[in-house]
Amino acid sequence: MSLLSTDITKVKRLSLREVKLPTTERKVEPITPILVERPPTDEEIAYSKLVAINPLLEELVESLDLVSIDTGERVKKVELTEAKVETIKTISNLKIEDLIKDIIGLQSHRTKVELTTKLMEDITITEDRAETEIALALKNGAIKVMTVNNIDRYYLSGSTPF
Repeated sequence: MSLLSTDITKVKRLSLREVKLPTTERKVEPITPILVERPPTDEEIAYSKLVAINPLLEELVESLDLVSIDTGERVKKVELTEAKVETIKTISNLKIEDLIKDIIGLQSHRTKVELTTKLMEDITITEDRAETEIALALKNGAIKVMTVNNIDRYYLSGSTPF
């Protein structure tokens, strides 16, 4: 250490106690919230579809002050992504006889598969429900069964099954 000719222990040390930094104003900018759109819940989607089918449901929910099970707040109606929400015909609005008459026709017959498929398309129900409606129509006498070549053919009561 020959390059260092001064003895550090004997030199007066500088202290930073007297040094003060200039005060700077802190700039606080308001935080702008980032809007994150959350996807609709299954409950909101189901509610919106039901309201699209029957708008009176929305009035019922509002008049009874019904709330969500999960949040405890009123369920919100959301815009559905489907291009078009069709109103579904329900069995309660139509008599089963009228519906079967439209599907089979007056002077015609259909197989059970044809009837089931047409019911599922026309009133948007499951296959089990369609079969139940066919059985109900049979029980009420709205339609009858005739077997041709081991295939059951359904036709309207009082009509000719051609």
